[in-house]
Amino acid sequence: MKSMSASIPAPDRDVQARVLLVEDEFLIRMLTADHLRDAGFHVVEAVNGDEAIAILSAGASIDVVLSDVRMPGATDGLALLAFVRRALPDLPVIITSGHLEPGLAVAAGATKFIPKPCNLDELADGLRTALAHQG
Repeated sequence: MKSMSASIPAPDRDVQARVLLVEDEFLIRMLTADHLRDAGFHVVEAVNGDEAIAILSAGASIDVVLSDVRMPGATDGLALLAFVRRALPDLPVIITSGHLEPGLAVAAGATKFIPKPCNLDELADGLRTALAHQG
């Protein structure tokens, strides 16, 4: 878990992007959400893919999805990715996992794959890059 710690950069007040963070591990989700908020992102949290689909289906305004792969429930991260590609094809999706080959996530339509354990600054940078290339 030591690689999940990172120095938090000064907040970027211009960043208003809304991130849907999908992570079932409470401590990882809390640390990641706090770091992303400190980096200037608006974070909406989901504990699994099923909850993420409910949030997206309800019409929540989300600019990018950041999702783990292995989660409890009927919808894992790759199934969530497939849903997003069908329902919201232009929405960037970043997949994180310690159990998946990077090529599989990209082949399934992920905007980017970030292996776990990862640096929290790398996650924030990955989100910024995905948002910069959106459109």
